[in-house]
Amino acid sequence: MSRLTLAFFLLAHLLITGASAMAAQESVYDENALRVESRQGNLRIVRGVEGIVVARAGILHGPKVADLVIRSDSALAEAKVFDRDYDPGQWVLGLGIATLGAAIGTSRIHDINPAIQGSLTAASFILLAYGGSKLDSAYRALSRAIWWYNRDLTR
Repeated sequence: MSRLTLAFFLLAHLLITGASAMAAQESVYDENALRVESRQGNLRIVRGVEGIVVARAGILHGPKVADLVIRSDSALAEAKVFDRDYDPGQWVLGLGIATLGAAIGTSRIHDINPAIQGSLTAASFILLAYGGSKLDSAYRALSRAIWWYNRDLTR
C-alpha cells in the first residue's frame, strides 16, 4: 500500500512540476516574442504580450533591428539586410518623389526645353522604382528576421 501511495505522490509531483515548468517556458516566449505594428505611417517593433515598444521607424530613419535579434544567427543575418536596405530605400524614394514634383512643376512652364521635363520624369520613375525595391527588400528581411527570432525563442 505504501508503494502505491508513494507512486501516487510522485506522479502528482511530476505533473505539478511539469505544468509549472511549461508555464514558465510559455511566459518566456510570451514576454520576449517580437511583432511589428504600423500606426499612421510609422513602424513599431513591440515585445511581448504587454506590447512594450522596443524600436520605432519613421520618415527617413529606421530601427537597428540587429540589436534586437542578436540572440539568433539567422535572424541577425536578415536584420543586417533590413538595416542595409531600409534607410537608403527611404532616402531614394523621397528623392524620387521630389524629382517627380520637379517634373510636374516644369510641365507648367511653357517656354522650357521639353527634354528637361522628360528627363526629370524618367529620373523620378527610376528613383521611385529603385527606392521601392529597396524598401520591399527591407520589409521582407524584417519579417524574416522577426520570424527567425521568435522561432529560436525557448518555449
